Amino acid sequence: MATKKRTTVKTAPRKAAKKSSGKITLPACGTYTVPRGHVSLCVPPYWTLRQSIDDIRVDAEDGETTVVLSSYQRNSEAVKLDAREYLKHFLQNAPVEGRVAAANNTARLASARFRDAEGGYWQVRFVSNSKTLVLATSHSNQPPASRDGRTATLVMESIQLKARA
Repeated sequence: MATKKRTTVKTAPRKAAKKSSGKITLPACGTYTVPRGHVSLCVPPYWTLRQSIDDIRVDAEDGETTVVLSSYQRNSEAVKLDAREYLKHFLQNAPVEGRVAAANNTARLASARFRDAEGGYWQVRFVSNSKTLVLATSHSNQPPASRDGRTATLVMESIQLKARA
């Protein structure tokens, strides 16, 4: 009786499936740099950018989510702008309802999330290079896990602060 010869085909070992990091990247966005060139941020498609004398405002299409940037300049050479101190002072005066979720804060970067009494979601981020301090606040009626909430977070994380020329 004839037996069939078994042949085995060697295949390349399978690569382990990559776990998604859960991070969402901004869609192809435009970068806005202030006229003096020391602050820049990403502006997602279909979001509106408005700059006034006092601040920069980026609004979602539906108007439910807003990111506002304000900049402060150091007055004296002796005092450095510490983001942690400004965050602490901001939270003392903010309409916080419940627990505040704060990140690992440093002198150059401090951030927190909280809800207000009306159910609005807030994110606050201070960015400093010791001479200039940028305050970015995000307010949304939608939860942070929503598309606009995640996009607002990414806009705030995209803020770049360079030394002034």
